[in-house]
Amino acid sequence: MLGAGVATLGAAGVAQADPKGCRRIPRSGIGMHLYTVRDILNADPLGTLTALAEIGYKCVGVSSFNRPAAEIRDLCRETRLNPVIMHVAHADITGDWATKLADAKTIGVKWVVLSSFPNDMYTVEGIRLGARQLNEAGAAARKLGMGMLHHNHDSEFRVVDGIRLSDILFGETNPRLVDFELDIGWATRAGMDARQLFADNPKRFPVLHVKDHDGQGNWTDVGQGVVDFGRVFELADRAGVRYWLVERDDQPAPLDTSRNSYEYLAALRF
Repeated sequence: MLGAGVATLGAAGVAQADPKGCRRIPRSGIGMHLYTVRDILNADPLGTLTALAEIGYKCVGVSSFNRPAAEIRDLCRETRLNPVIMHVAHADITGDWATKLADAKTIGVKWVVLSSFPNDMYTVEGIRLGARQLNEAGAAARKLGMGMLHHNHDSEFRVVDGIRLSDILFGETNPRLVDFELDIGWATRAGMDARQLFADNPKRFPVLHVKDHDGQGNWTDVGQGVVDFGRVFELADRAGVRYWLVERDDQPAPLDTSRNSYEYLAALRF
């Protein structure tokens, strides 16, 4: 995986080799999931996006952004932030999906992402139904030139009746229609090895939620917790990763989190 080479500029998501044989995340692939800054974002959209761009972020994941789609598109253009994903609710994919897809198309994202299933669906039959729903939603998204992803919390990794629910999602979604946004923080809190998930499901993780925690149930800024991101990212190519989006669920100091996390990822070699 790690080989000597000369650093070159590449497309987002292709980790580049440097002369020492280490790898790094391309700057164009380091993004912010806007849920991290949701309160200040909705109070001051332009100011918050401008601050993220000044820190160094090049792309964003759209979530909890209470503005019309065309306004979100224009704000991202003004601040030169590339909107790569938009999170949607389960009620969206089972309801007026055409309208939600139209919003995503207006914003200009590459993928729409199911943020979670309802709590009562985390059963074997519930997740099998969810896989079918994702396939149907993904087929509609594909017709408009977008992909469909599923974002995990910890519930997907429960073992129910001897079956890990995530295995159903990986096995019963159509790889031509559905891929995954791995939330590393939630996965590792559930005791999962992200590297093993990448190895077992190659090229199915175009987007990551880069999220850290202290091992005691508390979120931290990226690089300040227990997750060994360098070890995880060694398999980024196998996973098909194109974008690394910072996320922290609580908001003690969102711009400090944004700066600390960006500086860690920009400096990381693996």
